[in-house]
Amino acid sequence: MKCFVCGGEMRPFMEKFFGMKNLDVCEYVRCEDCGLVVAKTIYEMPQKNWEALNRECHAAYQNTNELAVDPNWLARLKAQAAVLTDLIKCGVLDKNCNAVDYGAGDGKLSDMCGSWLKKFDAYMSRPNENYLSAEELKPASFDFVITCSVFEHLLGAGDVEKIFALLKADGIAAIHTLICEEVPRDPNWFYLQPVHCTFWTNAAMKKIFAQYGFKACAYHVGARLWLMFKDAEKISRLENSDWILSDDFVDYWKVKPYR
Repeated sequence: MKCFVCGGEMRPFMEKFFGMKNLDVCEYVRCEDCGLVVAKTIYEMPQKNWEALNRECHAAYQNTNELAVDPNWLARLKAQAAVLTDLIKCGVLDKNCNAVDYGAGDGKLSDMCGSWLKKFDAYMSRPNENYLSAEELKPASFDFVITCSVFEHLLGAGDVEKIFALLKADGIAAIHTLICEEVPRDPNWFYLQPVHCTFWTNAAMKKIFAQYGFKACAYHVGARLWLMFKDAEKISRLENSDWILSDDFVDYWKVKPYR
């Protein structure tokens, strides 16, 4: 199996027992070059089984208290909504821009931000008109695309392309996911969830950053949010702020625990 990011060889890494109807034992493989780890079992799973696994996991999740699963979940969403509001105030974003929360789930982030941030989710029905359909996701038509807790669910290059292809030539991508220096070889690592199938390293994300033509990057520690700019000029509006700025991907998380 070849790494979809850099083309390196994927070698056996570890296994984890889930004992679920749609996922019993999961085998993980690691790229010997960029360190990307993927769930080989899920990558090779028929699409209908992958969809069934998502339904199985989402049904279980919806019957739990989100704060019990992730105590920082609501605080992080509030922090992300606050920094998005600040991006409008400082002129990085325009409130009239075409913006979407891709993989919005129940839409809490968009609800906190206001109607300017549209919603899309492939695994949820459209509960109201603020949710876009797949047909409305036109390539090169969005000024801003944000994904929160999505990149760990992507199945390869095609899924990554679907997201970044939405951006205009001067668009901005925002990403919240866990990106670490090295994926732990530990079956008990908290991030090995049944529907988490791609585990990103700094090296892998640097390659994606370059492949898709991004020119500048900013990271907000409190919001756990990366901004990736197609137009480097826009990042200058974040100078003297809480953002860490770079002309390359900001590889902030280098020391365990990776949170």
